[in-house]
Amino acid sequence: MNCEPVNHGQCPLCHQPNGCQLCTASAYKGSCWCAKVEIPETLLAQVPADLRNKACICHECVMKFHRGKANNVAAPKILPGDFYFDAGRMVFTADYHLRRSYCCANGCRHCPYTGAIRIIS
Repeated sequence: MNCEPVNHGQCPLCHQPNGCQLCTASAYKGSCWCAKVEIPETLLAQVPADLRNKACICHECVMKFHRGKANNVAAPKILPGDFYFDAGRMVFTADYHLRRSYCCANGCRHCPYTGAIRIIS
């Protein structure tokens, strides 16, 4: 068992800042990026037992997990109404993004995860 104090602002997986609004010391505890993404149980299970429910996983670790999963699983089937064309470009709707269940960090026009921390590669 780890006897060191828990750093609530540090990701328990990569030990980088987790960017969680709810873990900050500030008085304002408004909405956080983590309320807008799906954090799967299989990813939560990777958190060491002594840190579970004590520190949030960072956006980068959540997105890496989803991207790895996306590489092994086909994207959701595109249904009528999931997109439209604008100036020759296919634009996906918010409903399609929600079914995909994660932010791709490409700055999509209808991204329902707006406000999430964008990953810069």
